[in-house]
Amino acid sequence: MQDEGFVTVRDGQLFRHGARYTVHGANYWHGLNLGSTQGGNRARLDEELDQLAALGVNHLRIMAASEGPDEESQRMRPSLMSSPGEYNETIFQGLDYLLDAMEKREMTATMVLGNFWHWSGGFCQFVSWVTQTVPPYPTRDEASWPAFVDYTRQFYLDNCVAPKANALFKDHIRVVQARLNRFNNKLYREDPVIMSWQIANEPQEAPASWYAGLAKFIKAGAPRQLVSSGIEAKIDWDDFVNATQDMDYATCHLWVENWGKYDPTDINGLDAALTYAMDYLATRQAWATRLCKPLILEEFGLARDAWKHRDNAAAKYDPATTTEHRDQYYDQVMAQASATHGSFHGFLFWAFGGAGRPNANPNEFGMRWTGDPPHEPSGWYSVYDKDASTLAILSKYCHRPE
Repeated sequence: MQDEGFVTVRDGQLFRHGARYTVHGANYWHGLNLGSTQGGNRARLDEELDQLAALGVNHLRIMAASEGPDEESQRMRPSLMSSPGEYNETIFQGLDYLLDAMEKREMTATMVLGNFWHWSGGFCQFVSWVTQTVPPYPTRDEASWPAFVDYTRQFYLDNCVAPKANALFKDHIRVVQARLNRFNNKLYREDPVIMSWQIANEPQEAPASWYAGLAKFIKAGAPRQLVSSGIEAKIDWDDFVNATQDMDYATCHLWVENWGKYDPTDINGLDAALTYAMDYLATRQAWATRLCKPLILEEFGLARDAWKHRDNAAAKYDPATTTEHRDQYYDQVMAQASATHGSFHGFLFWAFGGAGRPNANPNEFGMRWTGDPPHEPSGWYSVYDKDASTLAILSKYCHRPE
């Protein structure tokens, strides 16, 4: 049977239209909001998709969920689901518009159904709804994160909380998979633009049974589309197996600065970061090969050249700061992740900010849509429409023949 445009998996490889399919893409998590007439900008969305398509980008990783209430800080606003089962139709139509626009540009999508982190509401909001408690939101202080992680992991570890929270989560999955796109009249579960339903962005050490149960549930609702976990793969082999064995393909994320492997103020810091990154990618490729799974590097990024402005703490967030280290890093990481042998099937850089800028006036909901999520400094990892040297490297690997 012909794949009819759906991405399929066979013998540890991805295929589309009968040929091996390599993902050359971007994280564009905010696309559903940009596509909305409530706080969005469809003209900007179309221009950014045109630019990405011209560069050779064929895939976007996008949020297919965001949870309210919109009064909470550090959130995508407006949210798609303000409370359990209550949807903002205008935001949903923003997602409709985005998917239809992607089809016109022959792109495919990873639809992220949940989030371990709070910038879209995420699993902590489901826990909050079930327990009627306030999440212990983290700050820029690293010491604040463990309490948040423990709170959020109740979503799949607490015997009282998990059944109720996951019932609400499955209700959302049903709604999204059954959604009828208002612009092309296609059901989401029958749309080949959707390559994959992803359980969540970066689940943290969840049990294998949770992954397996959700993979089965998602696949039952959309049998022609793929399922993925969304893990970083930074923990160890056992965690990788737990999160990957029941998925159609494997994922990994790579964050050298966040993980203490790169200092953007150090002129000599890139060498150590690249050494770590190459070893990390080789190890994850070996893991995926052992499981006979295709592997996609779903997130990676690097800050701007703060080492040129050591007296200015904000330099790495400034669009005017150069990207010498970033460009060298992208070049080597993309070369590794787009290899035409082994388990790697491409990359998704974090993230495309397009015409957004951190110093621009926010919209009426306080959003700038730069590519950096609301809980992080705006401009940290954003790639903009005028970052010519970075975009040239992206284009080189997107247009590399299979």
